[in-house]
Amino acid sequence: MNLLPPGVSPGRWTVGRPGPSRRTLLLFGALFAGLCLAPIPVEVRSLTARLGAARSERERLAHRASERQRAEEQLRSDRERLAQLRAVEGRLARWQEERSLVPALLRGLSRAVPDTVVLETVQREGPDLQITGKGSSSAAVAAATAAFSGLEQIGSLELLWVEQVGGGSVTEEQRFSVAGEVRYASPDPPPFETVGIAEPDRGCGG
Repeated sequence: MNLLPPGVSPGRWTVGRPGPSRRTLLLFGALFAGLCLAPIPVEVRSLTARLGAARSERERLAHRASERQRAEEQLRSDRERLAQLRAVEGRLARWQEERSLVPALLRGLSRAVPDTVVLETVQREGPDLQITGKGSSSAAVAAATAAFSGLEQIGSLELLWVEQVGGGSVTEEQRFSVAGEVRYASPDPPPFETVGIAEPDRGCGG
């Protein structure tokens, strides 16, 4: 007797296994997606924090760069002003020395000149100095030249010319001329036209 349903032949019937339902598959899919998407908000917050830190660091570096630029500009301005003040100081020191130089030079010449020598002219043009005089003999002229060379106010002294007084050999008197440079104790200041006016510092605020 055949107890199988119609259309099912004997020997081909197998016991079927129940498969997962559609609802179960949807639940598993939602759970898997939730597990994958759960770290995303944490990663977004981390990236936002890093972006904010980078922006703050950039602003801090820009502020420091601006401060450094202002400091460099102030330092350059201070150096220029210091150079101007030093130039003016050097010029004032030279002017102060000029006030006492000529009297000191004349006193030194009067003490250094031998009794056998008479000075005729002392001419000065800037640093150049020229002295003419008359000596009783060539030895007196040589002694006068050596004495003038020892003065601290005169440098690079040289004998320009010597001539016999009267043009003959009757007398031993000789006229002579020496030239040299005025020697300063203060250092040479820069040219006057390069010395600008040093304005007072009004600070960064203007």
